[in-house]
Amino acid sequence: MFRRLSNLLFLVLAVALVAAGCGQGGQDAASGTSANTGKTGAGGGTLIFGLSGEPSTMDPLVQNGAPGRPIKLALYRGLVNYDKEGKLSNELAESYTVSEDKKTYTFRLRDAKFHNGDPVTAEDVKYTFERIANPKNNATFRSELSIIDHIETIDSNIVAITLKEPSAPFIHYLALPESVIVSKKWTEEKNGDLSANPMGAGPFKFVKWTKGQEFVVEKFDGYYKKDKAKLGTVRFVFYPDENTRVNALKAGDVDLIDYVPWKDAASIEQDPNLKLDSVSGPFMQLQFNTQFAPFSDPRVRKAISYAIDRNTIINTAFNGRGKPIYGIAIPKGYMGYDEKNETYFEHNIDKAKKLLAEAGYPNGFKARLLATSQYSYHQQTAVAVQAELKKVGIEIELDLPDWATRVKKNTDGNYDFVVAGTSGDITDPDWLSNFYSGGAVRLNNSAYFNDAEINKLLVDGRKELDDAKREAIYGKLIDRALDLSPFVYLTWREQAYAMKKSVAGFTNMPGFLSFQSGITLEDTSIAK
Repeated sequence: MFRRLSNLLFLVLAVALVAAGCGQGGQDAASGTSANTGKTGAGGGTLIFGLSGEPSTMDPLVQNGAPGRPIKLALYRGLVNYDKEGKLSNELAESYTVSEDKKTYTFRLRDAKFHNGDPVTAEDVKYTFERIANPKNNATFRSELSIIDHIETIDSNIVAITLKEPSAPFIHYLALPESVIVSKKWTEEKNGDLSANPMGAGPFKFVKWTKGQEFVVEKFDGYYKKDKAKLGTVRFVFYPDENTRVNALKAGDVDLIDYVPWKDAASIEQDPNLKLDSVSGPFMQLQFNTQFAPFSDPRVRKAISYAIDRNTIINTAFNGRGKPIYGIAIPKGYMGYDEKNETYFEHNIDKAKKLLAEAGYPNGFKARLLATSQYSYHQQTAVAVQAELKKVGIEIELDLPDWATRVKKNTDGNYDFVVAGTSGDITDPDWLSNFYSGGAVRLNNSAYFNDAEINKLLVDGRKELDDAKREAIYGKLIDRALDLSPFVYLTWREQAYAMKKSVAGFTNMPGFLSFQSGITLEDTSIAK
């Protein structure tokens, strides 16, 4: 889940801009040039990328919000990553094999270099995952990667990672931007602090970070894919205000922007100088605090699912763009998808009222819905839910603080139910663990949900390596998840990048992977 304890795919948007200061990290404060020693390319032109927020940290093991990921994927590569088609692709690993007992993954590394000129070695790989495993580093995916038992360096370019037990999703967790490989030598020289000292083996290298303004990278000539990185420079300029960001694109001040507001999508599509690249993958949902009545009762949660007309939300909050979800948010083509679940629920006021009466609330009840006033689509989703639930006697008080306060309330469990916009982390069905795991292995799960049967099915699904058997396991899990409904899935949300017609090669990746589209900057060029 995109991530953590709230829909952190938007969290970085809440980072307040601070006064512009001198460059940070590996930058020479006087000259503004990089202190790293690898070569950079002067040719290829400059792309200006208008980002909707500024990352709070550039330590790669921390999920620093959606706008931080394009920067991270310009600088770093993992053993494997998802490619522009959404398939697993070997990156720093030239190849890998899996042992007969399915517990040991042996990776043979490419002849790749870090930006300081040092080779990427097996010791760097070992150091990276040991760093992720260290609790003091607060790695976002430490729990998922705790499946690793030990790591052995066979020689300088072969490393073996042995798991505690077989794990079907393990290789997918290695493909995340938070699992990229860091230099042991560099990190130790920086006393373990990479928050403002990024240095990887990706297609671009760090030049400067001017807080509150921009983050600049330049082409790395030592990148292991010699035909990639066509751009000479990428300037990531921060535009947290959506109107300012769109106007900057229309005025030609930037070449590419993320988070295109839904109200502006049509005008961008109609502009002969611009193009829109939109995918459906992120989704909106309601998540309940299931610790307390009335939302501790699944009948009440299902009643709410029946009561809400999803098209009202699409029209109110998303200018008519998007698709309703009357089941569970699994993209077509992903394991666990079943067409029959597309209409598991329906908009049915009578069913909603009947379930409320069975639960002991024939006249409805009062509840507090947490959202935020800072982002209009969150607020308007809450307004639409309020209006829909009034039709079945549920009186909703809206709690609409700024985003930072909303995140804290969500983390603290200070809500009855909450509007969330999120996505799965990986394309493997184990993404469901982050929503439904309970008890000691609870990950995100701000619904405070804990069901022994679902917990067991999640474990079984991870351990099973046969696809047909996994399909059966997740089929049972999804049936039970829909019956208990700790989340009400509302709408698929379009996620769009917009750019000048002169920009080529940048691809909005499919399904859950839109927020990893920054990896295609290595394919991006801009006509002069």
